[in-house]
Amino acid sequence: MRETWIIAWHGFVQHATSRPFLLGVMLPLFYLLLVGWVPSASQSQLALLGAPIRHFAVIDETGRMIPAIDQAIVRERLERGLFALNAYAKENADEAKLRAGNPALATLLLDADPVSKATASALEATGGTIAAFIALRPYLKPGAPSFNEPIDQFIRIDLPEELSGVPDLASAAQPYLSAEKLTRGPFGPVHLWAILVVPTGILDGTASASYFADDLNRPGLREFLRNAMDLELRRLAASSLAIPPASAERIIGTASQIRSVDPDPEKLGAVTGVRQLQVLAANLVYFMLFFALFMTANMVVMALVEEKSNRVAELLLSCVRAETLMAGKLLTGLFLALFLVVVWVVTVTAAIGVFFPAGQVIASELLGNISSPAQIFQITVFFAMSYLTVGAFFLAAGSAANSISDAQAVVAPATLVTMPICMLPLVVAYAPESAFARFASYVPFFAPFTMMVRSLSSPEGIDILGSFVVSALTLWWLIRLVARVFRANLLRPDAPASFSGFLRDLFSPPRRI
Repeated sequence: MRETWIIAWHGFVQHATSRPFLLGVMLPLFYLLLVGWVPSASQSQLALLGAPIRHFAVIDETGRMIPAIDQAIVRERLERGLFALNAYAKENADEAKLRAGNPALATLLLDADPVSKATASALEATGGTIAAFIALRPYLKPGAPSFNEPIDQFIRIDLPEELSGVPDLASAAQPYLSAEKLTRGPFGPVHLWAILVVPTGILDGTASASYFADDLNRPGLREFLRNAMDLELRRLAASSLAIPPASAERIIGTASQIRSVDPDPEKLGAVTGVRQLQVLAANLVYFMLFFALFMTANMVVMALVEEKSNRVAELLLSCVRAETLMAGKLLTGLFLALFLVVVWVVTVTAAIGVFFPAGQVIASELLGNISSPAQIFQITVFFAMSYLTVGAFFLAAGSAANSISDAQAVVAPATLVTMPICMLPLVVAYAPESAFARFASYVPFFAPFTMMVRSLSSPEGIDILGSFVVSALTLWWLIRLVARVFRANLLRPDAPASFSGFLRDLFSPPRRI
């Protein structure tokens, strides 16, 4: 056993300090840099990342629409804050204590429709989102996180000076709208998403407003501006009909509420909204584990082939048994994979807010799915069993190779054979508690991969135990099977290598000498 640990630790240190492994460690940070900071530095639109911020300018010839639009921005911030505070209260407030201590606030945050304009008006009457949160604080559960008010989705900025009074606004604005040029924003240079021109004739219906943007496939800002102007036009129409302003505001502000009910909140059903984030988060975790698994397994296999080609493996076999060498190599890969996952998680958690703010929603959803040390331990155990299952198969296949070119000819088909096993959990992520997912948890070879994904939800204890037993028995049988091939291949350094020959050696009865 001591020899196994020595081989494993030596291999871990050797690989962990190598350039290819260090490059793999930096991959998540590189991807975040690529999809987050680089587009911003190159003046690309934040919409390419799904980011919500839109900066726009307004040329208002009426003198009435800019105040109306600014008021709509404040209202939109209030409505988004209400939705966020509603979700926060349901998650972190002591419901019984809140209903007993402040029934009105409980009704507003727990019972009212969070997307209704009537509820938003009620929140505005209490003083806004922050005032409601201050009133909620005495009723929060111990250890509740702080509440962060959503940032503005739409921000109005001044029109660039170069565009003032130009005869052809569309041509002059094109460099700004396409992000070739930046303009001044509240906190520095920003991309001008759109320009709205409001002529005087819009008040009497003789002219229409013009909306200039480089991307007309995302109508969110355009419809927001349309609604703000329509609201102001309704006020003007009410005034022309001699309707008192208070009565007009009451009519305009009339809104309904809809109570939303999910008969079975635990069932996935249609994959929309938050459920999309849940599925996406589960798939991202699995892909991270999947890449760590295959990356480190291939590194260990290639190192073994190199040792075999330069006769180092023969020297090792003169000191230890082939089974000991195989166990040490497997543990080397497992330690590397676990180390890689830990570094990736720490790196992404620390850097996502800087390089990819839009991804924080996915990260928060992911962290919400992993809620206890027991769950982390469960994922780690099934990840280790998944790695040992694939690693043993790859190591035995790689032992048949005598050179790097032979290894590629053998390991590539081995990868194709194992790919269906590794891809099945992506289907399971959409319905982790379905009958198919539970069935896959008991299928040999598929079980540990399936449970890695299911562990992000709340599988039943019998499924966890059953999958563990199946995975352990499968791993025990596989290691006994491939150990024989591993030993035989190391003792035949000059034998021709092929994947078909490896399979023949793997499933043929042992030869007696």
